[in-house]
Amino acid sequence: MEEPSLTELPDDLILKIFSLLPFFKESVATNLLTKRWEDLMFDDNDKSYESLVKFTSFVYGSLPASDINFLVKLAVKRSVRRLRIQTSGKTLELPSSLNICVTLKSLILNQVRIKVVPPCFRFPSLKSLHLFSVKFSAYESLEIFLKSCPDLECLVVKNVLFKTVLPWCLLPSLKTMHLLSSNFWENESVASLLRICPVLGDLVVNQTKVFSNNVPASITCRALKTLILRGLTINVIPPSFCMPSLKAMQLLSVKFSGGESVESLLRICPLLEGLVVNQTEVFDSNECTMSSCGKLKTLTLSELSIKVVLPWFRLPSLKSLHLLSVKFSGEESIASFLQICPVLEYLVVDQTEDDSVVLEDVPVWFCLPSLKSLHLLSVNFSGDESFSKLIQRCPVLEDLVINKTRDDNVMIFNINAPSLRSLSIDNSTGERTYVEENHGFVINAPSLEKMNFKDTFSNCLVFEHMPEVIEANIHVICGQPENFIGSLTSICHLSLCSLSSETPYPSGTTFPYLEHLELCTRCAGWANLLVCILKDAPTLKYLKLKSQHGAHYNDQMILWKEPTAVPECLSTHLEIMEWRQYEGTEQERSMAAYILANATCLKTATFSTRCGDKHHNMLRKLKNLNRVSETSQLLFD
Repeated sequence: MEEPSLTELPDDLILKIFSLLPFFKESVATNLLTKRWEDLMFDDNDKSYESLVKFTSFVYGSLPASDINFLVKLAVKRSVRRLRIQTSGKTLELPSSLNICVTLKSLILNQVRIKVVPPCFRFPSLKSLHLFSVKFSAYESLEIFLKSCPDLECLVVKNVLFKTVLPWCLLPSLKTMHLLSSNFWENESVASLLRICPVLGDLVVNQTKVFSNNVPASITCRALKTLILRGLTINVIPPSFCMPSLKAMQLLSVKFSGGESVESLLRICPLLEGLVVNQTEVFDSNECTMSSCGKLKTLTLSELSIKVVLPWFRLPSLKSLHLLSVKFSGEESIASFLQICPVLEYLVVDQTEDDSVVLEDVPVWFCLPSLKSLHLLSVNFSGDESFSKLIQRCPVLEDLVINKTRDDNVMIFNINAPSLRSLSIDNSTGERTYVEENHGFVINAPSLEKMNFKDTFSNCLVFEHMPEVIEANIHVICGQPENFIGSLTSICHLSLCSLSSETPYPSGTTFPYLEHLELCTRCAGWANLLVCILKDAPTLKYLKLKSQHGAHYNDQMILWKEPTAVPECLSTHLEIMEWRQYEGTEQERSMAAYILANATCLKTATFSTRCGDKHHNMLRKLKNLNRVSETSQLLFD
């Protein structure tokens, strides 16, 4: 007696079988029990090998074609929207019920062999199609399959063989296409596909042949706006090929041969605005016309070498440039390259090679008259003068970022920038060679408004008067002269971590606009520093104390003296206090008691600790402290 197939079993029993499978997702089982199926998956891909074996055995032993047809038919009746089928290479007969399914929007086929596609078969509402390692055994089956999707908008193909691209196989609605590690027979190529996609806007090609030696006389991708090419070789670019609407292109590990180059592509993209080139040769030694780059606004060059900058080459509209691990060889230099960008506004230079000098000298003719933002990340210079000249040749610079992570031949970074508004410096990572000479930063930026300064190596810091700074995050360890933060007289928001026990501003300095203060409690003299700032910041409303470096109980703390007069900010303005990493030491408890006893306007005081075993004891002691503000809340988290 023959065993019944799955289709002959009652629905309740079918659902019971699925629910007992360890690999079967609970969400799918739940969908099976609902009135509407939105997602049906046949997938034998599981992290557990045992579950995979059980599932494969179940599929092969219990799901013949009639069973798959039955389940898909059941899903169609319940308005399936997304369907995925994976059979590990077994032949799939397309379920006839899909021919009338008007709800199916997304179809994913993975490791499926399709023997034949009926000529009249249609996916009437399909918008998205993913084909992963799908094999078509009949001639022209893939093309017929695509023709069965008249409203297709997104196509993703991976490890699929294109045999013949027929011109009558039109994809009139396709807007996005990804071709990943796919192959073409004989003279077919991606270019052959493009001629049947009249509205294609986004194209991604990875390790797939783009052009062949025999292409149609004229191919114009009028709607294509984004093109990404990765891991492939371009031997020929047909002279008749054109992408007149292309706005963004990425060339990632692309090789050119036969006299072709990046310039060959640029010539056929007259409206290109954004270009990314990674591990690809940019300039060929052959002469070529570069007038097509007139619209380029953003350019990213990464992990490549520039051997020659053609004298007539210009980027007249380029506003943003990223140079990431770019080497200049021969007589070319970064200065030569930057001069072809007359209206450049944003520049990022990130150099990871330890032994390369990016900027040896700044020629007399060098100038970046429109540059507003400059990021120098791990950049080597020939010396102090080359850096200072670079800054001076940027007359309208507003934003400067410096990440100094190794010895870069600069002892003193002299930043003299009258137009600078934002400054970020990170000199806190990497191994350095110890030197006794003065090394650090001298900053003269009278228009500066925002500063982020982290320096754990310098022994010399000089801040000239910067009356416009309203927000600063400062983390330093060296002994500061008296004009350190004393130059920030208009500061409103200050985050300060100063491991020096000295007060980093001269006596008599006031901060009349300071409302938000964050202070690190790591240094030995933090309590005295806090008392000084409280006295000199009469309008302070928010105070946050935190340890940014962890506790070092062996460090001898400097005892603080309680001031004879209550600071004005405590009696009239302070509303919120947060204390993070509160340890409950005698000095911390004494400072907490002082603030709570004098902060008349305090609304909330929040304490948090990382000492779980001492948590309750510390909180009990804090609750017993006197609070002058009767409406204040003491919170713990």
